[in-house]
Order: sequence, then C-alpha cells, then structure tokens
Amino acid sequence: MKSIQDKYGVFWYNQEQICRWRQEDFDRKAAEFASAGINIVMTFSSTHFRWSFYPWRKEIVSALAKIVKACHRYGIRVVEHHSCHLTHNPRSKKEWNIVNNHLRTRRSALDMFPGLKEHIAGGDPEIAPGVFLSDCRQIDGRTGDFARTVYNGYGHCFNNPHFRKAYFDYLEEVYATGVDGIMTDDVAYFGSQNACTCRYCREKFKEETGHDLPLPADWGKFHGNFDDPVYIAWLRFRLRSTERFQRDVNAHFKSLGLDLLRPNYAAGAFGCNAVAYPFEEAGDLWSCVFQENMFSSVIRTAWPGWHSVAEHRKSMAKKYHVPAMSMFYPARFDDYYFCWSLARAWNQLLMASPEGGDLNGVEKQFASFDADHPVVTDASPLTDIGFFEPRSSLDLTPEPLKNIIWPMNVFLQGGMFAGLHFGILFENDPLEEFLKYPLVVLCGAVMLSDDELRLLKRYCEEGGHLLIFGPFGIRNPDGSRRAAPEKIFGLEAEIVSADALPEGVFSCGGRSVVLPSVEESFRFGSVTGDFETVASCGEAAVGISAFNGRVVWLAGGIRCRRPEHHYYDQRISRWTEHPGKTTFGIDAEDYLRRVPGAILRLLLGKKPRVQCGDGDHLVSAYSAAGRGIGIHLVNVSGVLPRKGEEFSHGDLFVNFLPGAEKNKDSVKIELAVSEKIGGAQAFSPEFSGAVSVPFRCEDGGVTLTVPAGTFSGYLNIQLTMGRPTSSK
Repeated sequence: MKSIQDKYGVFWYNQEQICRWRQEDFDRKAAEFASAGINIVMTFSSTHFRWSFYPWRKEIVSALAKIVKACHRYGIRVVEHHSCHLTHNPRSKKEWNIVNNHLRTRRSALDMFPGLKEHIAGGDPEIAPGVFLSDCRQIDGRTGDFARTVYNGYGHCFNNPHFRKAYFDYLEEVYATGVDGIMTDDVAYFGSQNACTCRYCREKFKEETGHDLPLPADWGKFHGNFDDPVYIAWLRFRLRSTERFQRDVNAHFKSLGLDLLRPNYAAGAFGCNAVAYPFEEAGDLWSCVFQENMFSSVIRTAWPGWHSVAEHRKSMAKKYHVPAMSMFYPARFDDYYFCWSLARAWNQLLMASPEGGDLNGVEKQFASFDADHPVVTDASPLTDIGFFEPRSSLDLTPEPLKNIIWPMNVFLQGGMFAGLHFGILFENDPLEEFLKYPLVVLCGAVMLSDDELRLLKRYCEEGGHLLIFGPFGIRNPDGSRRAAPEKIFGLEAEIVSADALPEGVFSCGGRSVVLPSVEESFRFGSVTGDFETVASCGEAAVGISAFNGRVVWLAGGIRCRRPEHHYYDQRISRWTEHPGKTTFGIDAEDYLRRVPGAILRLLLGKKPRVQCGDGDHLVSAYSAAGRGIGIHLVNVSGVLPRKGEEFSHGDLFVNFLPGAEKNKDSVKIELAVSEKIGGAQAFSPEFSGAVSVPFRCEDGGVTLTVPAGTFSGYLNIQLTMGRPTSSK
C-alpha cells in the first residue's frame, strides 16, 4: 500500500517578486516552504489573467524561473497556475473598482506595472503576425459580439486556432523555466451560457453533428430549449471542446518529452456545469483532484456543504487512483487548524491559500505531525450509502437547482448530520461499483440511458435497494422524452404538483419518520401496478414502494424546494476593505437530521459503519491493507451559528485555539467491522506521543472510548488488527 503525503503550498508572486526580488529572496522563501513540510508549491499571482499582462510576459517568466530554481534547491516541485484565456476589460467605474479591490486583496494594485491601466483600457496586442488578441474571443450567440465573462472582461475560444497556437507557444516559454506541473485554469465558456458561436465553433459543430447553429435573430428560440436535440448537441459540443483542449495540453507537453503534474479543481460538485468546465470529463488527466472551498464563504457556516463536495472528490480520486485535496482560505492558527482537521477527516491533502500570502509559520507547527501521520490517500473510506451523481441531468435538463441540486444537498447534509457516510457513483460506473452499497440514492436523475435503467434494475435484482426522489429517467440522453421509465420496476406512476402538504408520516419495515408540513412539494397522482404506499401527507401519497420492497420512490414530502432548508454556505465578501458581520437566518440542522437523515438511516436498516453519537464530533474512518483502520474525530461543537446569531470571517474557532479546553466527557465511537482489533492509539498535534484508547469488541463491531481530557479539536485514532480483542 503506497502512502502519499504530498504537501501543497501557495507561492504568491506579484509585482514586488516579479520586478524587485533577487534570486536570494526566492531562495529564502523556498526555505520557508521546506521548513513547513511543503514539497509542492502552486504559483498564484495577481497576473493570473495572463493575457492582460502580455507586455510583461518576459518579466513574469523570468520570475517564475527564479521560483523554480529556488524550490528545486530544496526538493520542492513547482506547479505554474494561471488563467489560460481570461482578460480584464472593465467598462465602467464600478467594474474598475471591482478589479482594484480584487488586486488590493491580493496585495497588489493596478499601478503595479507602469502603463498597465492604459494597456487594459485599450490594449489589444498582436499575438502573431496579423492576429490580434481580440480575434480569438468567444462570441455570444445572442448578439454575434464578444462574450462577456463574470470577471468583467472577455475570454478566448478553445476552438480558435490562433488562440491555441499562441497559448501553446506561451506554455513552451513556461516549460523552459523547468516547472514540474501546469494548471491550465478557467477552461470554460462564458457569455451567460451563450458562448461560443465563433466561426470556428460553427464550422466544427456542423462537422461533428451535421447541424447549423442559429444566427442571433433566432438564438432566443434555440437557447434553453431542452426539448430540442440540436440544443442538447450544442451543450455536449461545448463540453467536448473544453475537454479536447485539456487533452491537447497534455499531448503538447508530452510531445516535448515532458511528464508534468496536472492538479485540477472545481469549487463545487453537484451543480449545473453551465460553463462546460471539463473537470470530470478529463478526470483521467489530473494528478490530484481538489475542491476550492470558496474565499468569501464563511468557514464556520460553509463546512457542511463542503463535506458533500468532499464525498465527491474522495470517490473521484478513488476512481482515478490519485490523491484528493482541499484548498481553504484560512487566515489564522485556529481557522487553519479547523480546516486542516476537516481535510484529514475527508482523507484529503490540504492547501491553505490566504489571498496574497501564505501561512508557512502556522503550517510549520503541523509539519512534523503530517510527516509522522501521513494521509493514506489510497485508503478505502468506510461508507454506508451510495449517491448517484446524475451528471447529464444536472447539465442537460431544465431547472436543475430545484429538481436535483437542492434535493441532493438536503439528503447528503441530512445524512451527514445523522452520522452516515457516502460514496459517489458516476454515470459510467459498472454494476460492481453499485453493488458495494446496500442502498443507492437517486435525486432528480431525470436523464438516464436505457443501459443505466437496466443497470438499476440489475442492482435491485442482486440485492440492492434504491431510494428515488422526484422524477427519474423521463429523458433520453439526446433530450427526447421517455414515457413511464418506472415500468422497469413493475408499475406506472404520475407525479403532480402540490402547493402545500400537511404533516405526514413515512413508514417502512415497521419503523416510521414524521414528515413535517411542506409549503411546496409534489405528490403522486395515479399509480398502477405492484406497489405499496409508504408515505402520505394527509390524503396525498408522497412515497411508494415497489419491486418487492427494493425500490422506494418519494415524490415529495421533504423540505427541499426552498433554499433555507439546506443552504448553509453563507458568504460575506472579502473583496471589500472591511468585511463585516451578518445574522444567521437558517437553523435546519435538526430538520435535516430527523427527516431526510432519519429516512436514510431507516432504509439502510443497520448501524452506520462508524458513528459518534454525541452530535458534537464529525467522525470518519478509512481502512488500508497492512495499515489497519484510521479514525478521524473533529470537534464541531459550537461551530455552526444558530438562528439569529451574528457571524463573520473573524469568528474564532474556540476548540482549535492554542491551549483550548480538552473534552470534559469521554467520547464513544462505534465501529461496525468484522475484523478483530489488536490495539487502539490516539494522536493529535495537541500532544506528543500516543494515548491508548480503551475498546471493547462485540459481535459485529467494536466500541472505543476516548477518555475525558484527551483533546480539544482533532484526534486521529489508529487501530491495529489482531489479538487482543478488547482493552480496558
């Protein structure tokens, strides 16, 4: 079993580093990274939108060469990270202020290079003889004009041969510095989902599909028509174009005899890929898959949502046999320690990225613990339930927010608060992956192929159980409608809208869950075939069971149509000079635990594989051949704000402060494993050495008791297998 403990750090290089630092300055910084245990640095820069700094490319590349030389001196690999195609093009005072604020937060400014403001305002460099940068821009199908991005500027098209040649030529300049990796960022189409319709995209789309893209006069009838196979084909074409570009980046550097690191990330997981970013589609290219836990998200409110994303990254990393990682934006010791603990609980590497700087001094305090207790990134998580990611439904069907994203968040976060652990199943996964889970959940999987429907039936025939929420399978992969896909399970059902539903009950296998009233929901209309009603709200049937109890189908009855019932990720902009406070208006944890979480536990029909019943600790467990089982315990008591409480980026994580009070009471952990336990020892950066953890083995599991006074924030418990079978 291979243990990988790469440690990523962030090397910010801005105007000072580019224009004034000498080699010895870079050497000194590299020494700091080395002392903090970092062996890979990813470059970040206020010159991220590299094409806006075209006149200063020589200086930027020269600074990068000094970074590489300094880091290689300490055995540190360098991954160059920049936006491959975005540019700054503000058109109003408001947009200029936004650019100023973003640069200021990154300890930079528009006047960092003489002439930069003038270049951005009017610059259109000739990037090849007779070819200007504006010749490469994405085109908005609504107007036939340049497509705007969400970053107050323009972007360039990945099918444009002039842009491709110019960018690959620039990459060769970057590679000549000796970098060990490349992160080609922002490979996406913008224009509010209306790009790109440039001449090269039109020609290539016609060549690949036989269809013509409409002109601006007819664009309004075309765009957003999910019943039009040509529109679906265009959405798929955009994704093929970005994926092809990323694959061509690999082919290009390999043609030069290079084998480079290619870490890549996305900020979310279960959302509509409106910009055709090929994170999953090109997943086999990435040397590390990671999540960006967003800069302006308040950490203490956002972590439940990030937990769901982490489940996706773990499964994706497992699929491609690479590490998973989390990128956080902490600013102090306590929020760094909390983020570090979350990453370990998610079995992920960590990259801490304070905008414009680093936390090397803090990271150094954790370096020895990381070295002695590395994250075993290829360990297998102990999971209970599989969640099917309906990627085609998310990207290619209408209203994914209401139909898919909200319900998935509700059930994933509800399951987390109920102490359950998930794996994510992907659309191209084989049956054997599904059979690893006794229960598989489908939320809003409205677009399924015939093969996927048959796979789900086989899964049930071989002993699996399905929980389906909302419509499923009503669209084919080309967007055309399918009638009654539920026939495959021996019934036909109609789902109809219900404006409001009274309190009801979900009952299955002799157990029940109370369903509080719902203001907006769906219910079943007519149902025929072999079924049993398992959930009703008043006279409305909201849940049925079929296929000998192997399929449970919920039409509604769960609060997931209104964002206050699931949306914890509260944001306060850090792009302003003085980020303020706001009042927490959500208190959904109790509902999520006792309704969707309870339904999942009921259908699972057995104890979770690892659980800590006090509700104050996030617990996870992983097994690795030859290494036993590792358990991660994170103290989350008091972290989430309560309704009416003020919160801000400056809130302290009390349990993670130096010298924080240790646990007053013992903490009990139950582990459902068949192996015999030989010993249990606990480790934490809060103390040196190991603490023995008493345990008791019983039929089907082991109970561990962490003594009072052991830790405050994070604890790692290592279980060795074999005799003895108990400890007092």
